[in-house]
Amino acid sequence: ITCPGVLLKDKEELYLSVSVFGQYKKTQRVPAAFPLIFQEKLVFEKAFADIVDPGDLVKLLEFDTAVLELIQLVPPVGKILATYEENTRDFLFPDPKLTRGHHGLNREILMKRSSSFTGIAPKLRFSTSSLITESLLNSGRSHIQ
Repeated sequence: ITCPGVLLKDKEELYLSVSVFGQYKKTQRVPAAFPLIFQEKLVFEKAFADIVDPGDLVKLLEFDTAVLELIQLVPPVGKILATYEENTRDFLFPDPKLTRGHHGLNREILMKRSSSFTGIAPKLRFSTSSLITESLLNSGRSHIQ
């Protein structure tokens, strides 16, 4: 995460929280100085037992929301400095015009800064990759996972 020219007044550590498919994960904490470097993979898995058509999966992903939050550990509960929200379909499978090279690799987004965050909006650089597999469940019907 970059934010040129911005110095954080609070010196407590920061982390990035990510919520996808109703699952919440967070990165390790890093020192409060830009650029923030998170060299981590966050893996989210979801089985869709009632989906048999990939088109139905796409529609379902459009109704789910991916939420990213940059949080600083300021007592008592932490302070959200910036957020990003997008439907999960567009988050996992961005428009080809928005990315160069392979889908989801080396993307950059501007986060929306909170009212308590001074300076320009933080820019998050990241990549996504998705694997959709078909599995046979006990019912003998094939399902998309």
